[in-house]
Amino acid sequence: MRIAHIADVHLGYRAYSRVTSRGLNQREADVFRAFRSVLDRVAELDPDLIIIAGDLFHTVRPSNFAIHQTFRLLSDLRGRTAVPVVIIGGNHDTPKSRDTGCILDLYTVIEGMYVRHHGFEGIALPGLDAAVYCLPYFALEERRQHVIRPDSGRSVNVLAVHGTVEGVIRQSYDSDQVAPGELNLEAWDYVALGHYHIHTQLADNAFYSGAIEYTSSNIWEEAHEHPKGFIVFDTETRTASFHETPTVRRVMDLPPVRAGALGAAELMEKVEERLAPFADDLPELIIRLPVEGFPRELQRDLDWKRLRELKLTALHLDIVFRPARREDRPGESTERGEARPIEVEWREFAGSLEDLPAGVDRDRLVDLGLHYLEQAAEEQQEVPV
Repeated sequence: MRIAHIADVHLGYRAYSRVTSRGLNQREADVFRAFRSVLDRVAELDPDLIIIAGDLFHTVRPSNFAIHQTFRLLSDLRGRTAVPVVIIGGNHDTPKSRDTGCILDLYTVIEGMYVRHHGFEGIALPGLDAAVYCLPYFALEERRQHVIRPDSGRSVNVLAVHGTVEGVIRQSYDSDQVAPGELNLEAWDYVALGHYHIHTQLADNAFYSGAIEYTSSNIWEEAHEHPKGFIVFDTETRTASFHETPTVRRVMDLPPVRAGALGAAELMEKVEERLAPFADDLPELIIRLPVEGFPRELQRDLDWKRLRELKLTALHLDIVFRPARREDRPGESTERGEARPIEVEWREFAGSLEDLPAGVDRDRLVDLGLHYLEQAAEEQQEVPV
């Protein structure tokens, strides 16, 4: 049996301020374009089963546009292939309470679509000697009440999980991580994992497919040789093939400019030089350029007008000014942990918060925090008149 494994689609994801000619956020349009291209490729490959392992949507309450467009895409897929599609709930698209309606249920009206978003449950697939056991994100808490093993009597048994497996993510705020032994990986013909956006192999038969586009809280880490796409796994040969998403927005994390003893004018020249090879492509790029060892006393003398012009040219340009490290400052201690951008820390922290007060929208909370961080950074950079 050949299984197409997709995860972390995040339809409805929005970022930055650019919009299309139709008024749609450019990044939201990018993700829909990527999903459409993935489904086109999956239909060409004609697998026996399709699994979407969580976070089909970026939010519990996607827009009407996102709901309708997704319905059209999935209906079109079913019009081209008769294979069953199993969708499990993720942390982004599933309300925590069972009593709250889940938008994913809408898609069960499409023939051959199966959705599970709460509870550990097996699905015996009609017409196939196979079963898919679903462990969505909000079933992780109750997993210890079950033995995570197949008992369907079917020839092929697949486990679909949305969550963090211990030891996979270097820094994770997930409080409830799953030990690999809890999943009994060896008992399954295939284990389709979602939640971690980087394509990762856990065992010969267990994979995170990774996201299909750059939608996580740390796209810069993913930009370093971590392609986006999906997996096709053959249960007979026990081989996996990774298929890159045909259309993905380019994300580039450039090597840093070292400020050293440069003056403000020289530093601006270095920034311009580093961006020059991408000048023609800037309007289509998401790009970060760190400036390391930046002395605060140069803030007044930088050409902030030119920096803003550069930022407006790109789809998104993040020029990050990082102060000199302590070990580079005479007389200061060199003991320090490895720092990450505060924006990344905030996204991951806010994204992991549980039991938010009623009426608090998680995405709005994250966006507000990022807005205030950006505002604070701009205030630091402003030159007094």
